[in-house]
Amino acid sequence: MAKLTSLPASGYRRVRHMINQRRWLKEQIGKLKPHVRPDDVFFVGHPKSGNTWLGYMLGLLVNPEKIEEITTATMGQYMPVIHASDQRIPEFEHLPSPRIFRNEGPRFPDIYPKTLYVVRDPRSVLVSYYHHCKHDTSRDNWTLDAFVDEMLEHGCIRELEPFVVRWDVQVLDWLQRQQSQPVHVVRYEDMKEDCLGELRKAAAFIGVDASEQLLERAVERGDFSSMRKQEEKYGAEAFPGEKGKKGFFMRKGEVEGWRKELSERSIERIESTFAEAMQAMGYATSN
Repeated sequence: MAKLTSLPASGYRRVRHMINQRRWLKEQIGKLKPHVRPDDVFFVGHPKSGNTWLGYMLGLLVNPEKIEEITTATMGQYMPVIHASDQRIPEFEHLPSPRIFRNEGPRFPDIYPKTLYVVRDPRSVLVSYYHHCKHDTSRDNWTLDAFVDEMLEHGCIRELEPFVVRWDVQVLDWLQRQQSQPVHVVRYEDMKEDCLGELRKAAAFIGVDASEQLLERAVERGDFSSMRKQEEKYGAEAFPGEKGKKGFFMRKGEVEGWRKELSERSIERIESTFAEAMQAMGYATSN
């Protein structure tokens, strides 16, 4: 191996940067580890994959005494959102165990005791995320095709959520992590088909012994129409204070709505780019 002193200036800077990054990472993990409890649960998934839906129902199971207080607007008080901000974990020492952290941009996943990974058909994800991002920007002429191109090229919308990892990269990473970490994968489509069954399995994974009555109540309150009514009444944590003025966070909740909105060009690009991860998750192409 070449000595650092024999490297060109640019190569030396790259090596020093890598060393500093590793040192920083080790220091951050060392600071964070004492604040992570053995029964903490980290809720990971690409935006618009059903994270809010499943997270809401699990929050009801973990906090049954607060079931009337937890709404689409207040759920963050009980299941904190720490997207790309793992360093905020120490802020939530007051929450009882098991704590559920929702994180669409995990920074230190190697130290997560348990992870619930939620995945959804990427064609549905990108359509839903498009409408969400249009809500948060002033790009009035932003087409769905242009949005898909940007997501496939960069993996994220850089001006909004630069921490988001491209759908296929994230999926394959968490499937690989299943080999060495406690990771339970939940498909959005399976929840739509058998919500009670999928919720029961997720509850067992995180160590919550919920009665059948409580499980059924959580499913009832987590029904799309029920959550939409909550948003109309209280608002949504992602769109604070709006109550649907520019559109609803709970938009449609469909499984194959993408067929009505995506162009053939975008469908082909998504399926070609995400082929390996789609196959691994059981998502058939449209051909």
